[in-house]
Amino acid sequence: MNCPRCGKEMEPGTLRSESFIGGAKWLSLAEGRRGKEAISGTDLLGYVKISGFRCAQCRTLVLDY
Repeated sequence: MNCPRCGKEMEPGTLRSESFIGGAKWLSLAEGRRGKEAISGTDLLGYVKISGFRCAQCRTLVLDY
């Protein structure tokens, strides 16, 4: 996949973070805290894993959920 900003090839991978309580949520800037949408739960160890692509050149992430 090519980066939507700079056009260079992106690296596939996984964004991983720790969240024992609620998984990953999207917070809409337009809706503030009311606009929370769950986008990923946690695995058995409490990690959130979301696959996608990273452009190291312009520091852009493209994530699939």
